[in-house]
Amino acid sequence: MLKDITVSDLQIMNRATNYRRWLFDSVARHLGSRILEVGAGIGNYTEYVADAEQVVCVEIHGDAVDELRARFGERHNIHIHHGDILDQDCLELARFECDTAICFNVLEHVPDDRLALEHMRAILAPGARLLLIVPALQWIYGTVDRQLEHYRRYSRSGLRKVVSEAGFAVESLRWMNLPGVPGWFLNNRILKRTEESPSQILFFDRFIVPWLRRVERLLPPPLGLSLVCVASVKE
Repeated sequence: MLKDITVSDLQIMNRATNYRRWLFDSVARHLGSRILEVGAGIGNYTEYVADAEQVVCVEIHGDAVDELRARFGERHNIHIHHGDILDQDCLELARFECDTAICFNVLEHVPDDRLALEHMRAILAPGARLLLIVPALQWIYGTVDRQLEHYRRYSRSGLRKVVSEAGFAVESLRWMNLPGVPGWFLNNRILKRTEESPSQILFFDRFIVPWLRRVERLLPPPLGLSLVCVASVKE
């Protein structure tokens, strides 16, 4: 079941190259040289940081870990940790002295998001940054969210609160992907689909994202399907 839910969905998103690049580029200027990637999946974003000085991938699902190891296992700068960010044994990753944590569309899958963030803070070096992207707007939560095992979607205030309480200082918090909101509402709340549509995703990726990323760079949206947060470890 996990392979069906987790890896197959990540494989669909792997084909959405414009969308993935848009998400990554939205925070890329804040990247350091020693990266902690929480919820690395099958490496959809690992590939963008693979040449960093050090990359520490944390992934809970064995099927995804197998794919990570097949893709990056021979790279000496990439350490793959098969485990749950909620577990105490993840804290030993502090030995890598990471200066950046990236966590893209993962926190919503974690039952205790505050504890997950507290563990990220404990692993990171002093002054390190957290680059976080999460699904937004609980009122559009629906059937696909449940199928993907999302515990929640986030509001600006809710995300700011949990990030701050976990020991980070929020530097910026903004919306992303306004056109995605009506589409998600339609699929989840009206049509009540039980899985994401590969054809819809690939159409959006090919024909919408290239111009949308330019528009939202010039005109930040007042609402969005996602929230992008940049925070730093409190001294």
